[in-house]
Amino acid sequence: MSAPPQALPIAGDLDATWNFIKPGLEFILGAQGDQGVTSKIYMNCYTAVYNYCTNKTRSSTLSQTSTRMGLEKTTYTLTGGEIYGKLEDYLKEYVQSLHPENNEPFLEFYVRKWKRFTIGARYLNNVFDYMNRYWVLKERSDGHRNIFDINNLALVQWKNHLFTPNLDRIRAEIFGLIERQRNNEIVDTNIISVAVKSMVYLGLDVNDLKKPNLLVYATCFETQFIEVTAEYYRKESQSFLSQHGVKDYMIKCEKRLPEEIIRANNYLEERSRKLLHITLRKVLIEDHAQEMYDQYLKLLEENGTEHIHRMFVLFADLPEGLDTLAARLESHIKIEAAKELEELKLSTESLEASSEDKTARKRPQVAVNPKAYIYALVNIYDKFSRVLVDCFNRDPRFIKSLDAACKHFFNINAIAVPTPKSASKTPELLARYADAFLKATTKEVETETHVADNLKLVLRYVENKDEFENHYRRLLAKRLINGNTRSDELEEGILQKLQDKNSLEYTSKITKMFEDMKSSETLKQRVKEVIGPNSVVGDFNPLILASSMWPFVHNEEYTLNIPPELQSTLNSVEAEYTNSHSERNLQWLWNHGKNEVKANLARKGKPPFIFTVSNVQLMILLAFNKSSTYSFGALHQIVGVAQNVFEAHLLPFVKFKLIEQDPPSQSLSDPNSSLTIVNEYKSKKLKVNFVSSIKNEQKQEEDETSKEIEESRKNYLTASIVRIMKARKTRQHNELINEVLLQAQSRFKAKLIDIKRAIEYLVEKEYLARVEGGSYEYLA
Repeated sequence: MSAPPQALPIAGDLDATWNFIKPGLEFILGAQGDQGVTSKIYMNCYTAVYNYCTNKTRSSTLSQTSTRMGLEKTTYTLTGGEIYGKLEDYLKEYVQSLHPENNEPFLEFYVRKWKRFTIGARYLNNVFDYMNRYWVLKERSDGHRNIFDINNLALVQWKNHLFTPNLDRIRAEIFGLIERQRNNEIVDTNIISVAVKSMVYLGLDVNDLKKPNLLVYATCFETQFIEVTAEYYRKESQSFLSQHGVKDYMIKCEKRLPEEIIRANNYLEERSRKLLHITLRKVLIEDHAQEMYDQYLKLLEENGTEHIHRMFVLFADLPEGLDTLAARLESHIKIEAAKELEELKLSTESLEASSEDKTARKRPQVAVNPKAYIYALVNIYDKFSRVLVDCFNRDPRFIKSLDAACKHFFNINAIAVPTPKSASKTPELLARYADAFLKATTKEVETETHVADNLKLVLRYVENKDEFENHYRRLLAKRLINGNTRSDELEEGILQKLQDKNSLEYTSKITKMFEDMKSSETLKQRVKEVIGPNSVVGDFNPLILASSMWPFVHNEEYTLNIPPELQSTLNSVEAEYTNSHSERNLQWLWNHGKNEVKANLARKGKPPFIFTVSNVQLMILLAFNKSSTYSFGALHQIVGVAQNVFEAHLLPFVKFKLIEQDPPSQSLSDPNSSLTIVNEYKSKKLKVNFVSSIKNEQKQEEDETSKEIEESRKNYLTASIVRIMKARKTRQHNELINEVLLQAQSRFKAKLIDIKRAIEYLVEKEYLARVEGGSYEYLA
């Protein structure tokens, strides 16, 4: 083709103007091959179009071309319709004339020509700039939506006459290249990117040409791309899983997903990336979730941290998937915990069965070592806490699962609940674990911080925290009254660390207990001065305890007949105390406390024995200072306690042959049974403890503990109901019960029957009144 003529055409001559600019258009669009357009050609074309559009002498009628475009025949002052029509026809013919070179893949041809055509279209847009700004703008403002600026007109012609007729071919070759890339072949991703991007540019909003429109992209590519991708990965995943295991499949998914992200970033629109992600999640993960679930528990059992974490990451965008993993983790923890605690129980039973100490097996106390039990709970928790960190990034769902599992197995397991109807022993064992550490006789090497951390951890999950407080307070009381605590500082240090877990009432009671111990020490020194050094009582240590703060109760069965040699000392204690506190009454708790007695029952030349005995046992031994033989009935009358108490405290003396029964086979409680203290006691130990062998002591203590817990809970529920009703004034029955349950759950698991009884009690006492509709009204 020849170069465009040099002389500008007459301004009002349409044909001359068109013939002048047409050769220049060929240069601009690339019809002349690699030849570019010169600035002179560009400016000549621009000027010719400008002159034509601004000429005021030409006829103001529409040509057949303009009429064809749907423009009404009218009078103008703006010119452009005729030349616009010619340009439209030219662009159509030009696009239709484009064809691939020999053996050139169609997609490569399409991309090559598209890149050149879009450059030319932008230049054309500039050439016809005046027409765009005036004639085109006027036509569009008049509602003619089939009129476009020249750049978009070129794109419309490309879409209608090259893209749409060859869409299936273009799309097939794009998908072919993508599949080859997925199969690890090297392809020119730029071709894919440009071809896909062309569909974005071809989406025009006829009402607003500046507004992005992805309709062509969505309908001609996106939908089919998602379908093809789903089918590709559906086949690949099924094939891979049939030949490899779940572990390898998850590794494959872990590799595939980021590959697709990179691919998406290279040639997909933002909206498609989300659809692609959803599709991949569905095909690669959701559709094979069951296979992964089936391997999940096995991986947990194998401690397959890497694979579990990989599964967690794959399921990260599937809330229901993570919920399933979390729920199965909770079940797994419960099962594993149950197994480990059952093994601990069996190993303890096996150890006891092989022990030569037959009496140890008969002791009415928990068989398992408290420390071993608490360590087992803590170790299970620590084990799965590490799993949460290593496998699940401490995701809240899995933290919740661990918490739920711990709340279960910390309270219900083979050791804590040996029989279905028994209450959980965990609160007691936790208190005994602390007791073992805090005793003066302990051989434990744990640090205070370590013990406190274990106590806080287990206490966090203990359902009935009030039971722990009760047991802890009772054991603390024993340590204090028996002088068997390592140090007050250590006791207070542990309590301080537990403060946020304990109730205010509990803390105040503990504080008062320590205050009582200090004031009792002052009283002890005053009494010691009064009774003097020659008293039959050597180191006497009276303790004055506030009845409302200490877990001890006066028991009428333990009413003793005090012998004269002790009475004067007791009188001195009472006198010294009442001098300072005349308004207070003292009650001796003979069922508590212990004594050390020197017994000159050894062979000649040997030192005397030191017997550790209860108060009742002390009275029995003192009676033998007056006579070496008594009948059961006579000795019982001298001591004065209830017969069952007397028999329980006498039995260890008979059992360990300090007192001989005659006849030996006769029932110990027979009033006529003869009891004689031996002249020479045979024992390898100089110090003998008879208190630990008293059988009914622990049963009595358990009864007192249960009674105190029951009474404390009754008071708590009653107070809780009063607080709620005082604030609410009226409350429906079920609402009131739910609020009480909610308040109580931080302390213990309240029973509905107990709440109902508390409500009935308050109704009887006229704190509450029933009103219509199953509600209550606050009266007081």
